[in-house]
Amino acid sequence: MSTKGSSHSRFLRALDTGNPTLVLAAAAELTRVELADALSICLVLLDAGSPLYPRAAVRWHARLCLQAPALELGEAALVLGGLQALAGGHRAAAATALSGLFDAQGLAGPARVIAGWAARQRG
Repeated sequence: MSTKGSSHSRFLRALDTGNPTLVLAAAAELTRVELADALSICLVLLDAGSPLYPRAAVRWHARLCLQAPALELGEAALVLGGLQALAGGHRAAAATALSGLFDAQGLAGPARVIAGWAARQRG
């Protein structure tokens, strides 16, 4: 390990900057991007107004559907709609709905990420 820390530590520091270029570069160094970390990347893209957000959100949704086998059709549709609503005028409501659904599905990492993002939006 270098004096700068592990690749995941660099990724977490890049997330703190909110800079999509730094975040994507740091993510590229990771061996594996966990579901919660991938959601964090999506939210950085969203906050930056990046045109990459819609595509990243769709890819994240696909991963969620694969990694959460108990997710039902209606719930999957709600998640996709929620990801779209995050970019609109009802960000807080969308984040609350997503956080609740993630909690109900036992997806603690994504629930924590979206709740933290919503708190930063308010404060």
